[in-house]
Amino acid sequence: MKILIAAGLFAALAAPASAEESAAGSTPPPASAPASAPAYGTGAREVGVGVILGEPIGGTVKLWLDDRLAADAGAGLSDGNAGFWADALWHDWTLLPQPSSGRLGAYLGAGPQLRTGGDVRFGIRAIMGLSYRPTGHPLELFAEAGPLFRMTQGGQIDAVGGVGLRLMVGSSRKN
Repeated sequence: MKILIAAGLFAALAAPASAEESAAGSTPPPASAPASAPAYGTGAREVGVGVILGEPIGGTVKLWLDDRLAADAGAGLSDGNAGFWADALWHDWTLLPQPSSGRLGAYLGAGPQLRTGGDVRFGIRAIMGLSYRPTGHPLELFAEAGPLFRMTQGGQIDAVGGVGLRLMVGSSRKN
């Protein structure tokens, strides 16, 4: 069941919202975006702290390295066992049509995941997601999904992903 849910999330994130958007290609940021806003995303060294609900369920921290690159790490529960992960993420803030308020971006990433418990499981996860930054609030709402390629216990492929919320701390930016 978890695999079906994650596969559905992955398919929803990968598919264009309409055939018109698919043919149109990338869309520039809305005209209502403030002139002082960076071209793509957030300011460098901004930190987000929050939660993710899905597979796994837990806490997450995201450190922005520049306007497109970020590092994400987390800890949580997966199948009743502790899980730890870290990803390098690349964001594109021009790929999707922009809402009238806030910014919507797509991202790709990869990194290791370790699950402990009765047996230690190690794998590499590949993540695809959406990030929404509402105007006027130091928040990030996100949804992500992808495969986890296990390097132990027979090399199976599991599904990972979820939806979450991060509060941006240590930044004067609000979008």
